[in-house]
Amino acid sequence: MKRSFKISLALSVIFVMLLSVALEVAFAQKYVKFTGAVVSVFKKSLSVKDINGTTMNFVMGRKTQFDPGRLPNVGEKVEVDYYLKRSSNVAFQVRIKAAK
Repeated sequence: MKRSFKISLALSVIFVMLLSVALEVAFAQKYVKFTGAVVSVFKKSLSVKDINGTTMNFVMGRKTQFDPGRLPNVGEKVEVDYYLKRSSNVAFQVRIKAAK
């Protein structure tokens, strides 16, 4: 009786560990880059237009990182690393490109 309990307990622990690894891989966030010029900055949103004319809107949160440590101004070139969360583009990092 005790031996079967130990075996079932060990199998349960292994199952839970494999399940947690599988869920972590399944829900991993995929980061994408978008480069363009800032069209607007308003509260927690950022709009960027690329050279093809495509405008993307991004949500900025408290975890959004800015390089060099400030919000970009309208017209500045930026590169945004973002991921999709609940059908919104969430900006993870915003890098301001130096003017050439």
